[in-house]
Amino acid sequence: MAEKIKAPLIEAIFEIRWGRKDQNSFEYSNNEQSLFPGQISAHASNEGFTEVESFNFGPAPSGALIPQRITHRFRVGPNAWPCIQLGLGIFTVNQVEQGYSWSGFKNSISKGLRVFKNSKPESFLKPSKSVTLVLRYNDAFFPSEEGLTNKEYVEKHFNIDASLSESFISDRRIIDDATDISFRVSMRTSDPEGSISVSIFSAVIGGNPGLIMETIVESDTRSFSIDNFSLDKVVDWCEEAHYFQKHAFETLIKPSAYKL
Repeated sequence: MAEKIKAPLIEAIFEIRWGRKDQNSFEYSNNEQSLFPGQISAHASNEGFTEVESFNFGPAPSGALIPQRITHRFRVGPNAWPCIQLGLGIFTVNQVEQGYSWSGFKNSISKGLRVFKNSKPESFLKPSKSVTLVLRYNDAFFPSEEGLTNKEYVEKHFNIDASLSESFISDRRIIDDATDISFRVSMRTSDPEGSISVSIFSAVIGGNPGLIMETIVESDTRSFSIDNFSLDKVVDWCEEAHYFQKHAFETLIKPSAYKL
């Protein structure tokens, strides 16, 4: 999203994902389950991320770790942001609203990429394995602060038409007071090559009812691979992906949705 004063950012996340064979199956080596986390931890420490948190979710029914679920988090200090995260088939750099700027987050992504690259993933992950890059932004909105329903808030503050037809709503048995919203649209992109998806959905945020807008820019699976992983190329992709994030924020959300 664009850098705005009091903009409604919850979290910005850069992700590297790998190991998906098809929609419902994944493939990983034994070494990336047992040895790769230690390499990431050592090189994260070299970049100043010395605080380590581990999460034990237990193995999947097959006895392996659950794919693409975070198992380790690395911080520069207790509860500090940004942080680096690792799981089987996933590596992320995360930044919350406090302290966020695109230039700062991009610098954190570069640090995370050095950690990933210096950990020699080509030695642990299956060769010639493609990776998917993801730049994800989550923004929060609170319709109840204006006395609006979620539907009314979207109609007032978003340049999105997600309404149902009048012929449907006009049925006397339907009460037109929709409180829950769930909307998603995905489109292909050419520069960078991949896709962008925008979701708006009802959620409980910090104990309060609200709306989340999640914008995801994802690389084409053929664009990047473990054994040909260029840091400069990935950073360039992040810059291009951020353009789409900024474009989505500025064109889909009216300025009235946040206070300058």
